[in-house]
Amino acid sequence: MGLAAIVVVETGTADSYPAAPADTKTKQKAKAGVGEPLPCVEIMGRSMLERTIERFVHANVEVVTVLMSGDAAWAAQSTRNAHDRVKFKSVCDIGSAIGKEIREFSQSGIDHAFIVSANVYTETDLFDFYSFHRESQQRATKAIDRDGRLGFGIVDCGKALEIDIENILMRGEGAGSSYFVREYVSQLNHTRDLRRTITDALNGRCAMRPAGTEVKPGVWVDEGAQVHKRARIVAPAYIGRGSRIRQDTVITRCSSIEKDCYVDWGTVIEDSSILSDTHIGISVDVCHAIANGNKLLNLERDVVIEISDPGVMRSTSPVRKQPRSTIHPEEERVIVADLQEQKLSTPEPWQLGTNPIQG
Repeated sequence: MGLAAIVVVETGTADSYPAAPADTKTKQKAKAGVGEPLPCVEIMGRSMLERTIERFVHANVEVVTVLMSGDAAWAAQSTRNAHDRVKFKSVCDIGSAIGKEIREFSQSGIDHAFIVSANVYTETDLFDFYSFHRESQQRATKAIDRDGRLGFGIVDCGKALEIDIENILMRGEGAGSSYFVREYVSQLNHTRDLRRTITDALNGRCAMRPAGTEVKPGVWVDEGAQVHKRARIVAPAYIGRGSRIRQDTVITRCSSIEKDCYVDWGTVIEDSSILSDTHIGISVDVCHAIANGNKLLNLERDVVIEISDPGVMRSTSPVRKQPRSTIHPEEERVIVADLQEQKLSTPEPWQLGTNPIQG
């Protein structure tokens, strides 16, 4: 049927094309404590960008082009080469890049193309959306839900160059039909939306599932994770690949520990997410928050706290989510020394049946 898809990833979050513009204060809050586009942040083992790409691939979309602008190019690099039919392109002008892709699709015999912001994850039936668009006989069809427009639509490639794609699909202006999405939708407009999405998935409110193995009802443990036999994991919860959970820790209330994290003994993680490559120290309570390296976003007060004491919180990666050139050599040596020190005390490995993992 000649279908393609364009996924747009931009630096920033709330104001990213193709969503509506946001003021500077909203923009800063959206990026608080993360430092990269939210669709590129790994949650429950995979980023929302990866999940969106896979939905198109599984729907037999012939070509999926990921357009990345600014720093989004390096932020999205972990998803590259995941599928043969997926192409990643770094561009300066998203609008003109979309036009160029649509033109190339049309010339290669592809009739229609989905266009979606990576900030939007939806579980709608893509074939039903396509069929509705064909029956409406419009050049473009935009997706909406009960809260209004979404940064998601489909266009006729042969006619799309005659219209303003941005205004019709992404800003809801001008001609074109509207397709109502009844299925699950998650829009990543603020860092807190990561927690909402994780909670929805862990509670079964959507089709999204954590990576790894469900070792007990509601408890997922990913590859290479080590959970001490005296740690307590209360369902629902997720422990990411390569992470280490020490003795006498408690992980509870829909908490997620992402990949390569280290949670030291006696610590409590409650209703929180620990993002990749984060070390949480001894007897620390993390509640209603998102921890990322040495930054803690308190979701109740909507404030970011930077922890100066590496014994409380720190990054475990010398090249954490940023180009290497931005790290001072002395800082890198300190972080590497911390990692070497951690290797001296390896926790006892997780064993099925011996952990007090509760359902």
